[in-house]
Amino acid sequence: MKTYIPLLFQKRHVLPGGRIPLRIAPGPQMAAFKAAMHEGNSFGVCMFDQDEHGHHFFQIGTRVTVEDFDISPNNGCLIVTVAGHENFTIDHMEENDEGFFCGDCQFIPPWPETEVRQDQQILAEKLKQMFNKHPELGDLHHNKQFNNLSWLCQRWLELLPVPASEKQMLLSAPSCSDTYDYLISIMKQPH
Repeated sequence: MKTYIPLLFQKRHVLPGGRIPLRIAPGPQMAAFKAAMHEGNSFGVCMFDQDEHGHHFFQIGTRVTVEDFDISPNNGCLIVTVAGHENFTIDHMEENDEGFFCGDCQFIPPWPETEVRQDQQILAEKLKQMFNKHPELGDLHHNKQFNNLSWLCQRWLELLPVPASEKQMLLSAPSCSDTYDYLISIMKQPH
């Protein structure tokens, strides 16, 4: 299925089943947010990296809906809590007169739910530890699926400072198995 939605490019990443707060800056981001609210509360959050060559936008994003919002007391920016629904690839994108991007997007089939095996429990255990250490992260997720490997892998991809290019490669796979292998290799490295 194809859809045409406003796009926001963020360094913070949200994936299906996830919830995160995003900072919406005045200007094009605010215009995109207002357009999304006018069109029905749905927009795309896409990854970007910034390097010596400028901004690099990536093709895979996540359709999100707004669950809550507030004004930052520090700088007056809008802080929006969004819920991730499904990933998509951008077939075509264009900048409109208000300075924000909209895109023709094709939804990607979700990773199938996969029951966590005994030898994979480390991902669940470490995520529980992370949520205990940072309750504000755990509080974002009302429906924690510690028995679903796909859900666990997506939460780790949101949390870890993995380069966006690597996340894109992992998200393009049809299941979470490559991501699981990648995460385990990271967790087993000495720090």
